[in-house]
Amino acid sequence: MEQRKKIYFFTMSLAKGGAENQLVRLALYYKKKGYEVTIIQTFPENDFVDELTKNQIDNLEFRYNSPNGIRGLFSFIKKNRPDVIISFMFAANLVARAVKFRFKTPIITSVRSEKISKLYNFLYRISYKIDDFTVFNSAVSLSVFREKHLTLQKKSIYIPNAIIIDALPVLESKNSVFTLISIAHFRPAKDYKTLFEAIKILNDQNVPIKLIVLGKTLGQEWPDIFLEKLGIKDLVEIKGYVPYPKEYFSKVDALVLSTFWEGTPNAILEAMANKLPIISTDITVCNKLITNAKCGFLSAPQDALDLSLKIQELMALPETEREMLGTNGYNYTVEHYSENIVYEQWEKLIDNLL
Repeated sequence: MEQRKKIYFFTMSLAKGGAENQLVRLALYYKKKGYEVTIIQTFPENDFVDELTKNQIDNLEFRYNSPNGIRGLFSFIKKNRPDVIISFMFAANLVARAVKFRFKTPIITSVRSEKISKLYNFLYRISYKIDDFTVFNSAVSLSVFREKHLTLQKKSIYIPNAIIIDALPVLESKNSVFTLISIAHFRPAKDYKTLFEAIKILNDQNVPIKLIVLGKTLGQEWPDIFLEKLGIKDLVEIKGYVPYPKEYFSKVDALVLSTFWEGTPNAILEAMANKLPIISTDITVCNKLITNAKCGFLSAPQDALDLSLKIQELMALPETEREMLGTNGYNYTVEHYSENIVYEQWEKLIDNLL
């Protein structure tokens, strides 16, 4: 009987975000294909415990940032000898390279953002040739890393995020008050202050508006304080972490993403797959996505007034035109981001190493 191939995934944590969600979806896919799958993380936060347990995927914790953790990881790798390691995010990628250097285990690293700190830039520059392949989830990131000489062209592959797409998503929203949704944790990359200020501008102009936020405040008190200061606390609902945001998509009129930078914005893709029009900060990756899909509007970075104007512009459209934006986004995700298309690309890559 042929022994099952082992695929190990490295990540820093499993706090639900775009990269973590993509890693877990890919792990589930390979588990269903009959592979032995293990996810290894360094920080204990895990929003996928129930899903991983249900699908019998092993999930282990080794502190990559401590000598004992690295020794424990190396001992585990030496004993179990995975056939391939797939890592997500810069720190986990560096750990995967250390494992490859020590045990010659084939690795596929995954870059989820074009933004890289000076420290990671240095560490990448001296280690990027170790990768068997490097996957980029946006063409923008791939281009930036090639220009910075942080990846080898022949080993660099663009594979977009995979999105679960229903055959016929139906929007039920007939809100008396135009309702926006934003899906993102309150991390430094997200510009919630500009979004909240835009809501205040609309409220001051007596424009009926409501905002639902799905995301953790991560213990920060400033969101509530800021909303109170702006006098819009009754217009903004912060729901915290919601494992299945899909139930909200049919109850809102559009998705808004106010951000400083993105890799590939999973929240936008999921909203597009559910036929929602989009308003996003005009940064490179969002610009390309929304412009190519013809599914919404772009607002100037850190410009609350411009964001408020874009919201009003969307609100002023006839319902048929808003529906067309949603349909455009849906068709674009089906063509470029459906799971069968994306995972077929991953399979070809992994088959080259096994």
